[in-house]
Amino acid sequence: MNKIKNKKFRWVSVAVFALALWLPLLQSCDDPDLQERTNFQELIGEYLENNPEDYSMLVDLLYRAESMSFLKAYGGYTLLAPDNQALSAWLAEKGLSSVEDVPVAELKDLVRYHVIRDTISSMEFVDGRLKTTNMFGHYVTTGTYYEDNQTLVKLNKYAPIVEQDVRLANGIVHRIGAVVQPELESAAEALDNDGRFSIFVEALRQTGWYDSLHSVVGPHTVFAVPDAVYQEEGFSTFEELLEDVAPETTNLTDTLNDMNRYVAYHILDNSIRYITDLISDRVGLTRTHNEVLTIRMDGTKVLVNDDVFAGIHEPGFEVDRPASDRTVLNGVVHEMKADFRIKERFPFAVYWDVAEQIEIMKMPGVFRRPGWVTLANGQLEKVRWYGENNTISYGAGLSGAEGWHVYDDRLDVNLRPEVVQWIEFDTPILVAGEYKMWVCTRNVWGDNNRKAIYYAYFNDEVFPNIINNRMTLNNLTPEDQLESEGFKLYGWNPGDIGHTREVDGEVRNITQLNYMDNSGASRMTGQLAGVVNIETTGSHRVKFVGITGTNGAWFDMIHFIPVEENQLWPRVNTKTGALVTKEEINAAYQEYAASQTGD
Repeated sequence: MNKIKNKKFRWVSVAVFALALWLPLLQSCDDPDLQERTNFQELIGEYLENNPEDYSMLVDLLYRAESMSFLKAYGGYTLLAPDNQALSAWLAEKGLSSVEDVPVAELKDLVRYHVIRDTISSMEFVDGRLKTTNMFGHYVTTGTYYEDNQTLVKLNKYAPIVEQDVRLANGIVHRIGAVVQPELESAAEALDNDGRFSIFVEALRQTGWYDSLHSVVGPHTVFAVPDAVYQEEGFSTFEELLEDVAPETTNLTDTLNDMNRYVAYHILDNSIRYITDLISDRVGLTRTHNEVLTIRMDGTKVLVNDDVFAGIHEPGFEVDRPASDRTVLNGVVHEMKADFRIKERFPFAVYWDVAEQIEIMKMPGVFRRPGWVTLANGQLEKVRWYGENNTISYGAGLSGAEGWHVYDDRLDVNLRPEVVQWIEFDTPILVAGEYKMWVCTRNVWGDNNRKAIYYAYFNDEVFPNIINNRMTLNNLTPEDQLESEGFKLYGWNPGDIGHTREVDGEVRNITQLNYMDNSGASRMTGQLAGVVNIETTGSHRVKFVGITGTNGAWFDMIHFIPVEENQLWPRVNTKTGALVTKEEINAAYQEYAASQTGD
């Protein structure tokens, strides 16, 4: 009996104590500005105050800039925190002795440049830009440098990270050894004041593009050519360059003028693209009408317009990577090691891996690693879908057909009227021309009504063919017959090369049977959506609208192939993403067969 009474007493005590804790919280619901502590872990502002040996000057700066309050409130921030030594050096450079000598407006801008409304750990640092802009609206760049036999990560090329990943209740602090100063020069001003770009700057002035790049309105991505490069190519003045580019010219501000088009070809169309963005995009639309730059990596080199056309390699032009990614007030400036001219473009095939979204590629331990990650609407810049609360998934491996998806990854979309009614992608840059569009997915035959059936759209125009993810290939059907029926096999798994299958009593090699091994590999199907005539070079929109299904769609690739080109070959090496011809596959098989017989 006493045990029961004691137990009741303890429960009453707990209830009273809990009510005492919760009553202030319930009373505070009417006050949206009241911040209640949920634990006693340090907030960023408190951490700075509790470490005066490193941050006393930063604390003074934050109070003077009236910016300490939000760093003492809950949220999610990344603070790039200059220590006392860094701030002392910054003040000395300005000829000042105290933060009290700096105008408050300037200090506020400085704070906005060092705070990001996102929690970004060092695991997410890449040689390029951080994934989120700072409160000033600029991207901060990161790069890895080797100095004095040690590896350093620097922000904006000059501010070393001294201590990283101090995790606090409202975010992350990275201690830095120099102040990251706001970039207040426009692209035009930055090039003009640099002094190494006088010929390029004069070309900007003469064509009217200087005013465009001086405007705060942007953003602008500029591929600037230094005087030293022009001199290596035999041009010491703007007049000499003009004579070569547009010898018979009058009005240089005319957008059809050859010099104007040359300058515009060095500026991307209303976009801010750092090196990492360029590498991911692979192509950029310029300010010259319907003209693009292609971007390719060759080892560590970044090359502009390095292409293979009609089987012939056309060497590209190297970007000076260490000197590039220069943030300016209205964009970013890259520096070239060689100049390039407008390259006449013809429609060319684009083999687009839809899972290569920059936000996924930057997820540590996720991109092309076995597992799944859920993605919320708005998380991907170039993908949108129906429903604020609906999600899609990115998956790698774990499919039952490992090795037959390209890079073994895909986007999983529950595409049906009851869930994700539609999903829309921004395409890579497509050169004006006429293309066939193939939708490459993992299908399941019959599928008990699970896999999706859906319409395909291009820029809001519906294609004639419905995409049916319950259709699979009969791999013994001749490939030209498959194509006539609107289907194709789009991948090749090099791991299949030694596999065989019995056909009509004869053992045949799978590679020679136009086949992929594994019981479900014939599900990797390219279906023809239809033909599209692209009138304007640039990025366009592809949309899929669900008709029926309960188990969604697994999107692997989308191919845009000019109508006059072979639609079936090359295929995509599922391991490397490289394009592979029928001849190369046959040669690989012959080499394999010879190795088995000892010939």
